[in-house]
Amino acid sequence: MAEYPSLAEIFDLKELGKLFRHFSVVTGLDVALFDFAGREVLTNRKGISVCRSAKNCRKCQKHISYGGLMSQELGEPYICSCGCGLIMCFSPVMFEERLCGIIACGPVLLWEADEVATAEFTEQTMDMNIHVDVEELFRLITSCTCVNMTSAAQILFIMANSFSREHSVYLNQRAKITMQQQRIAELIIERKNEDSESGERKKNYPREIEKELIEAVQSGSREMTKRILNVLLCEVFAFAGGNINTIKARLFELVAFVSRAAIESGAPLENINGIIKKSFGLFNDETEFEDLCYLITEVMDNFITTVFLENKQKQYSRHLIRAVEYIGRCYAGEITLHSVAEAVSVSEFYLSHLFRKEMDTTFSDYVCRVRINKAKEILKRDSDIRIQETGETVGFNDPNYFAKSFKKLTGISPRDYQASFVEDIP
Repeated sequence: MAEYPSLAEIFDLKELGKLFRHFSVVTGLDVALFDFAGREVLTNRKGISVCRSAKNCRKCQKHISYGGLMSQELGEPYICSCGCGLIMCFSPVMFEERLCGIIACGPVLLWEADEVATAEFTEQTMDMNIHVDVEELFRLITSCTCVNMTSAAQILFIMANSFSREHSVYLNQRAKITMQQQRIAELIIERKNEDSESGERKKNYPREIEKELIEAVQSGSREMTKRILNVLLCEVFAFAGGNINTIKARLFELVAFVSRAAIESGAPLENINGIIKKSFGLFNDETEFEDLCYLITEVMDNFITTVFLENKQKQYSRHLIRAVEYIGRCYAGEITLHSVAEAVSVSEFYLSHLFRKEMDTTFSDYVCRVRINKAKEILKRDSDIRIQETGETVGFNDPNYFAKSFKKLTGISPRDYQASFVEDIP
């Protein structure tokens, strides 16, 4: 079973102490933080008080622990009598549905402090080894109405829940950061091993991986984006040589590139502007190295979500879906608007209209992009294949047209693209 997080991890005890002091000033009540077993962790009490005199004895711990368990079970503040027979309220400090602490206020009197009440208090505290005048101590106990006590209980309950939720978010965030850093560390080690085996160190910034990341964001694929992003971050860190300012500069460029790609995919401009504003945290002087990976991943995830929702809202027609599937199967052959329209049983005019309206591109440009993406896959995995052969394999009969189309879509020639995936090529 996983260990309970310590209360010192959950709370900034110094700040919580300030909050307790202000709470006591406003309500006139003592307040304290206990672990799940009822042991004191932090208190704010009057100079002379019952709890201070009882010194968190075993009897008190038992009642406090019980009060915390009951408040956990009920899901709300639990008001009951304590070991002294007085009234306290308890609120649970939860993490992942487990009780890991208790915040309590009191004790108080909800009835008249007469002789009967004094006698009962004296009897209840006989086994607590209180070494002060019990009757004098009883006269110092705060009196409170039921309404005030209930309101105080609600304040503590809201406060405890707020801290618990914040802690859950914090721990989940740190877990994500740790997992991602481990993956990037593995990739860096793999890269160093590859450099050692080849005897050369890759010195160029990986522009092609950057372009693959942009394409992944445009496709709305989270898993693909995260995988490519980790590889790219590995390369960025290696390229920057540990210089955090260089890393931030590269990440700034990356956010700009991806935001432009998201807009070109049809994502709403106001949504993209909102993501860009949130990304400014990457470039603050206070942002440390270990937080960069997490923050850039969150930014990319926001881009993906925006693009995905926009694509989903387009609701492509079944005719267009069938046409896209057909092109994906037959891209290497002779594909024309007529042949595809015939295959999906629509007119050429209507099919052309669908590509322009729903995909914001022409039929021919879409077919060309599919073929170029297939060519990139071939060039990436086969360093010996001839450029002309690659073009013919994906459906280009004219090698010059293939080279021109490839450079138009990727920014570099097919030969340079192939060379970028081969080591020791000048």
